Amino acid sequence: MGHMIFTHPVGRRLLLKGAASLVALAPLPAWARAAPTVTDVAFDPAIPALGNPEGDVTIAEFVDYQCPICKLVFVELKKLMAEDGGIRLVMKDWPIFGDVSRDAARMALSAGDHYAAAVDALMANERGLSERRTDVILGSVGVDVAKARTGLAGHRPRIDALLSRNDAQAAAFRLQGTPALVIGGRLFKRGMPVAELREAVARARAG
Repeated sequence: MGHMIFTHPVGRRLLLKGAASLVALAPLPAWARAAPTVTDVAFDPAIPALGNPEGDVTIAEFVDYQCPICKLVFVELKKLMAEDGGIRLVMKDWPIFGDVSRDAARMALSAGDHYAAAVDALMANERGLSERRTDVILGSVGVDVAKARTGLAGHRPRIDALLSRNDAQAAAFRLQGTPALVIGGRLFKRGMPVAELREAVARARAG
C-alpha cells in the first residue's frame, strides 16, 4: 500500500467500511465489559506503547501486518499522533492471516528499542510477507535480526501468551476481522479516517 491510495476514493471507502463490515460505532456491550476490561486491552504491560506513553487517551488497534486496511488506519493514526501529543497507541497484534503474520508479530515484539521503527516498517511494506521478507524489513531499520531470532526462543512463551490474550479479547468482542479500534472504552469495528479519529478522541476526553 503506497501513500497515494489514502487520497483515492476506493481507499477511503475501504477505510470507512473496514475488513469486518460490521457496525461503525458501538459502546462496549455488557458481555464484553465482563470479559476483557479497558485496562486489559489498553494497558497490557507486554505491549510497548507508541506515540506518547503517558498520553491521556489510549487507542488500541487490533492489527495484522498483512492486512491492507490496517495499513490505511495506521497512516491515519500517525497523522493524528503528529497533531495530538496526548495519544498513546497500542498495537494489538492479532495475526489472523496465518503463520507468516504470527512470525512478523513475534519479530516486531522482539525488536527491543527498535520496536516503533519495526512497526512503522512492517506497516509501510507494500509486498507480501515471508519470514525472509520480515527479516529484510526489520534489518533495514536497525534490528539485529540474527540476535532477535536467537532471542525469540526465550521470549516466545511470553510473546505467545500475549498473542493468546489478544486473540481471546478479539473473540470476546466478536471481531470478525482486522482492523478494530478501542478508543476511550468504545469499540469501533472498522477503519477510521483521521477526522473521525479526532472525534472519537474528543469524545473520550469529554468522558
